[in-house]
Amino acid sequence: MQVNSILERFLIKGAGKHLYRFSNADNKTWLMPAHNMQVAMNLYQPSGRNGKIMKALFPWLHHLLIIRKIIHAESVYCDITDELKRLFCQLFHETEIEFSIFCGTPCIHQKITMQISKGKHILGYCKITDNKEIALLFRNEANILKELGRKGLKEVPICIFCGEMTDGIKLFVQSTAKTQKSQVIHEWTALHENFLDNLYQSTHQFIPFEQSDYYRILTNLQLHIEWLPQEVNGTLLTSTINQILLHYQGQEVDFSAYHADFTPWNMFMEGRKLFVFDWEYAQLTYPPKLDRYHFFTQTAYFEKHWTISQIIEYINSEQGKWIDQKMYSLYLLEVIARFTVREKGNINGKMAESFQIWIALLEYLQK
Repeated sequence: MQVNSILERFLIKGAGKHLYRFSNADNKTWLMPAHNMQVAMNLYQPSGRNGKIMKALFPWLHHLLIIRKIIHAESVYCDITDELKRLFCQLFHETEIEFSIFCGTPCIHQKITMQISKGKHILGYCKITDNKEIALLFRNEANILKELGRKGLKEVPICIFCGEMTDGIKLFVQSTAKTQKSQVIHEWTALHENFLDNLYQSTHQFIPFEQSDYYRILTNLQLHIEWLPQEVNGTLLTSTINQILLHYQGQEVDFSAYHADFTPWNMFMEGRKLFVFDWEYAQLTYPPKLDRYHFFTQTAYFEKHWTISQIIEYINSEQGKWIDQKMYSLYLLEVIARFTVREKGNINGKMAESFQIWIALLEYLQK
């Protein structure tokens, strides 16, 4: 996705609000307003120590040139188009709104995210793209949230708009319960356990295995096994998938909803409740509670910086007794399959490192 070309379609440069543009080492870029920056910086979710320090201090020190030079922050002046402003004001029932922008994680599904606020209050979020494939993810998220709402889940957003603007950009707009007092929890707690229990109880159903989303993703990988990185043992993956397909063949299975990116950066705690957002990759018929394995694996790698050996050591420890090795294998197959198909063989950088971990863990669990 050409981020700058999309920004040019809904941002008017040279007038309007004063913002700072800055990037991190992973080539992620943000636009943060000088006014009410403490609220705006809720869109900035760093996992590293330096990023967390910046989030806490930049709203108070941004007027100092030396600070801006240290983080390579550039002053810009811009505003959103009247069409987009009218839409946000209509959706959030406000006469004026403020915004901050995250230009997305560089990947095949990169999209822009805006936080919409007024004064000290966060009103909601908007995802933006001009890519038809990403727009389908927006539609999937809208449908998932509608279904979860119908099932009575309250700790998820409400989609309030999913459509296209006159200039061809596609939007997904959602509500939020987030406030400045909301906390991001980086360790597994009873709140996480209760959320997944509730998700399972609300969405589980017995269906023929061959009609499940999980069956579809495994067979999709079988069709595109050549997209795996060259160093990956395709024979092991094919054999493991065949074992699962044979095991569940013709059976009615108890499957439930799966978030697919259940991580600290896609959730927050507010009022002793855990709220979870970013459901664009979610599916409704997966093995129960695979999300816990995703939370564990992603935080072990991205936040604790564990090696493969350290993860395996944890699996075999007293603390790791909660891990069901069969379910962990089902999760690893899912995440390998999903990202192989998503990236269409273009696996490099951080994604390649993740693949090394997933494959090594699957090989260990299959011994």
